[in-house]
Amino acid sequence: MVRSVSLRKPLVNSDRSIQNSMQQRSLYLFHSSIKSDKTKKQYDYHLGKFKEYFIIKSFDDLVKIQDFKIQIMIEDYMFYQREQKKQFGTMNSCLNSLKLFFSMNDVVVNWVKLKKMLPEKTKATGQVPYTTEQVQTLLKYAKNPKFRALIHILSASGVRIGSFREMRLKHINETPFESNGSKSVLVYADSIEEYQTFIHKEAVQALDEYLEFRARKGEIITPDSWVFPAYSDPTKPIASESLTTTMARYVSNSLGREQAKNGRFKTMSCHGFRKRFDTIGKNNSFVNISNFEKLMGHSVTVPLDNHYHKPVLETLYNEYEKHIPELMIDEKYRLQQKLKEKDEKISELNQKDKEIDSLKNTILEIKNNMLELQNRIKS
Repeated sequence: MVRSVSLRKPLVNSDRSIQNSMQQRSLYLFHSSIKSDKTKKQYDYHLGKFKEYFIIKSFDDLVKIQDFKIQIMIEDYMFYQREQKKQFGTMNSCLNSLKLFFSMNDVVVNWVKLKKMLPEKTKATGQVPYTTEQVQTLLKYAKNPKFRALIHILSASGVRIGSFREMRLKHINETPFESNGSKSVLVYADSIEEYQTFIHKEAVQALDEYLEFRARKGEIITPDSWVFPAYSDPTKPIASESLTTTMARYVSNSLGREQAKNGRFKTMSCHGFRKRFDTIGKNNSFVNISNFEKLMGHSVTVPLDNHYHKPVLETLYNEYEKHIPELMIDEKYRLQQKLKEKDEKISELNQKDKEIDSLKNTILEIKNNMLELQNRIKS
């Protein structure tokens, strides 16, 4: 038999409940332990839902409940979530938020027991990357310059959709050591997660067209302008949720979306571009894994790489350049890049031929000098 304190359905929006409770000490303690804005938003959501489920007036009232009753409430809430067919990831995130909130407020709960109540992990979904053909179809459907630029930048760089909340135009720069129109991209600038990647000339052109569109609309573009500003206020970055929602609509309308067994989609609307980038890089037989992982913002393949492996920008670009032909979307650009590489190889072979001819001439000259010297000695 399930024990229950007060199994009640939510009455109000959890986000609004959090906003109206910001002066509560229990929340101050809770938020003081959270470093990431994204984590804070996610944890606030779960905590708000929990409070509303039991119709508790405030968060400070919640921590005044006796510890053993809190234990029963969380257990009952876990039962409720399982009845709602919630997946392991959702329930685990909820439990983590509750654990942090109550721990920061000195409420003692048997978290080991509660962890045992989580459902079995299921096979991860959303693991299938976009194909180049699918991205081509997306671009045919996307007429909005903003989302054409977004698709190109995601495809060319492999950045996460959340990185645009911190990315300004000054973080996208010309590189002095290449001549094919690529630009470097500084991701998560000035944070502990900062890393460098690139966009090739196809993505650069899409971004330029988007910036021209914004300028025609009257926006004053400066280095401090956001790469993707909010719709209502260009001085603020667009919310990741807004980009994800619109991208999901583009994908659904242009490609359709094949659902996995648990209701999610096999290809994630935004993260599918990052998986494509990673797959193209890792499938290249000439890839340098350590350098390519740096282009992804990863450092997990080699221990201590994050502390000791610091390749210069030119080295990273040399790695990126290997993958440009496969990263490009339009066949025109792909063929141009392949022709450029062939021309470079031909030029390299011609240079080698010239060096060989020069060596032959040098050897012949040495032989002639030796013969002349021998003749002088004999005479």
